[in-house]
Amino acid sequence: MAPNELDQARIDALSERLFSEVNASMSCLSVHLGDRLGLFGALVDSGPVTPTQLAERTGLSERYLREWLECMTVGGYVDHDGNSGKFSLPAEHAAVLVNRDDAAYAAAFLYWVPSLAGALEPLIEAFRSGGGVPYEAYGSAVLQAIGGGNRPMFVNDYAANWIPAMPDVHARLKAGGRVAEIGCGIGWSSIALAQGFPNVRIDALDIDEASIKQARQNAEEAGVAERVVFHLAPAEEASLTGPYDLVTAFECIHDMAYPVRVLRRMHSLAEPDGVVLIADEAVGDTLEENRNFLGHLMYNFSVLHCLPQAMIFPDSAATGTVMRPSLMRQYASEAGFSNVDILPIENAFWRFYRLTP
Repeated sequence: MAPNELDQARIDALSERLFSEVNASMSCLSVHLGDRLGLFGALVDSGPVTPTQLAERTGLSERYLREWLECMTVGGYVDHDGNSGKFSLPAEHAAVLVNRDDAAYAAAFLYWVPSLAGALEPLIEAFRSGGGVPYEAYGSAVLQAIGGGNRPMFVNDYAANWIPAMPDVHARLKAGGRVAEIGCGIGWSSIALAQGFPNVRIDALDIDEASIKQARQNAEEAGVAERVVFHLAPAEEASLTGPYDLVTAFECIHDMAYPVRVLRRMHSLAEPDGVVLIADEAVGDTLEENRNFLGHLMYNFSVLHCLPQAMIFPDSAATGTVMRPSLMRQYASEAGFSNVDILPIENAFWRFYRLTP
């Protein structure tokens, strides 16, 4: 190819890809709209309905509902019977869009789209100043994006699969152990563990007031509030007294401005013979290893959320979402851990580290 020649096929491919990604982004908003309005649940409850019947059932505008239903049909989310003019939600799609306890449930992840878009202007300024974006700039939607998005894993796998991968910890928790969770968010991980192990007692921490408020409400509704105590405090400053049988941090070490300090505190809470469990992104150790769907996803999260919300703090470690295994080991070593083992737990997004104090 001559120096000034351009590959037209490459130009066309990227142009087509951008159009496709814009369409996908708009689809996310259209589906999210249906979730926020409770329309997918209404379709499950009603069975096949016409737009008029759905309007009567929901009290929403028939004209808007008709357009939305047709949009969902051509997008492949909703089924349509041409003879009756009725729309319905397939049971398989209900598992993904409605049933929060189903392992396939993913509708909560759509909350990321308005959350990230809402923080775009302060993020642009952060690029110019080298500062950060406060967590509050991402709005209340981020709580559901993170908490609701990860909830199915906690409900289905935490007590049933993750803890049994550590037989010694499993035995302790069955007998009634103590657990400390760092970065608990809206509480679903601690709640799921308490439900799976009725004798366990848990102290859970987060620095976000809105998250702690929601976590306490969730624990009350789940009937475990007497055994799960939520604390509004940074891990480094929380007035907890060990030892704990298990100290955990799920998908949050990479978000923290001072990860080594947090790991050092986790180390002290687990001493002398407790276990520290870290779950974080299952990314590769090199840029080339991360040239895949997961790597692209995690870099998107990093640019738009995880890095900027950590950069708000002075002298932040600025880890970013793509916390490679080698960096996790480095942080653990600096915090005083003698050993880091990767547990044999299958998960599409997370890698599980067992740290020995």
